[in-house]
Amino acid sequence: MTERGQSTEPVVAIELFATALGWMAILGGRKGLRRLTLGHHSPQAARRAIGVLGCPNINVARWHPSLARQLRRCAEGQPTTLLNIQLDLGHITPFQHAVMQACRQISWGEVATYGQLADRTGHRRAARAVGRVMATNPVPLVVPCHRVIAAGRRLGGYSAPQGIAMKRRLLHLEGVEL
Repeated sequence: MTERGQSTEPVVAIELFATALGWMAILGGRKGLRRLTLGHHSPQAARRAIGVLGCPNINVARWHPSLARQLRRCAEGQPTTLLNIQLDLGHITPFQHAVMQACRQISWGEVATYGQLADRTGHRRAARAVGRVMATNPVPLVVPCHRVIAAGRRLGGYSAPQGIAMKRRLLHLEGVEL
């Protein structure tokens, strides 16, 4: 604590760790997980991708060791549920929140189309808007956007490093072949 009673605890902390999918970084704070990045060739690349270079009040530490363990298991193909992870996504619209919550309900080894996800949120004709939410998902794996595919069981896009190859690899780890 400072003289004025303000906490000196970092506003956010990041954790960098190696997995079978490459280096990951998680960024979180008191309210929960804010960002996650995966598939990097080095810890420096993961830190750059998480987007905190030059930001004050960042602590590189073991922010959430149990989440790191869960993500390592996920990267090894062990069925994992991440529904218990608290998210702090800042200001998102009610539509974005609904899409992300619906996506979190897609179980390990299952997929849904962008249109099905739109239906589940009550926005029948919003498949493209669902795609935009998935493309800007700041917490992949926790909000498992890799499980959302295009109509006709096509992969669609994936914005993580290695793009579609990473999406295919993640689905393969879960036993999904398209």
